[in-house]
Amino acid sequence: MLNWKKNEDLNLKEVVDKTQIELDFLNALIKKDFSTLHRFNVKGFIKILSREYDLDFTDFNEEYEAYLNENNLNTIKNNNIKIATPKLDAYHQKSTNFGVLIVLCIVAIILALGIYYFDAIKVFFKNEQNNSSPAVVDIIGQAQNNLKSLESNVVVIDNKAKEKSDENTSSEIVSNEQDIQEQEQNITQETDENTTIENNTTVEDVKPEEQNTPIESVNKNAYFKISTKTWIGVIELQKYKKTSFVKSQDFTLPLDTDQLILTGPSALSVIDENNKEHQFPIGNPKRFLIKDGKIKSISLSEFMKLNKGREW
Repeated sequence: MLNWKKNEDLNLKEVVDKTQIELDFLNALIKKDFSTLHRFNVKGFIKILSREYDLDFTDFNEEYEAYLNENNLNTIKNNNIKIATPKLDAYHQKSTNFGVLIVLCIVAIILALGIYYFDAIKVFFKNEQNNSSPAVVDIIGQAQNNLKSLESNVVVIDNKAKEKSDENTSSEIVSNEQDIQEQEQNITQETDENTTIENNTTVEDVKPEEQNTPIESVNKNAYFKISTKTWIGVIELQKYKKTSFVKSQDFTLPLDTDQLILTGPSALSVIDENNKEHQFPIGNPKRFLIKDGKIKSISLSEFMKLNKGREW
């Protein structure tokens, strides 16, 4: 325990606010003004100061008792003596209420975050369903149209083959049969080519609607799909230059610059250099490495190793 004289180093106003002890008593205590102190509840105040600030008042109490005995103040009962006691109940009640208030605030924040992220997940999945349904309908419709056009192409080719076979002379039956066989082979090849062309056309027509993304830059940029406001931090590995921003819509990052990416805990999807989509659920922060024109997800330890041992 510290000696009671450490009171001189304390901020008396803070002591008054914390213990509710009167400032006159504290000043008289520091000066050892026993003639003023005996008007207060000295033992009670000393007990509070000893407990709150871990002070030892042994020698002070001995001197104070000697003063009282010398002046016969232990047996005097003066109705005018000022006995003041701090509001200990109010002090402890205030501390208790403050602790309860902090707990309630923490619980309220947790509930608010839970409701926010729950709504964000619902909106994310709803948007995914709405985006995928029209794309599926368009694919089915285009496939049906391709089948109809394919059938019509086959019929036209058969008619041409028939006209060519009628033009051949009846005297060369064997040659005609060979020509018909060659024509049938050509028909099959042309049909396969038409089918390939039609299928390629379908893929090219469907891709922009199905992805709903800027395809022209997919090999040069990583595409990030988000459904809520998300914090993003970028560190260029050559200069270790840091940049941070907040996005509320989908965004892209170039793949021709080596850099580290750190995002918040929101759910997101990343379309890489090969046009493959990788989904990351809501939860912990996400970390990515862009190097040699490629992007990949990395762990915290890998991120810190590349960032000179720092988390950000």
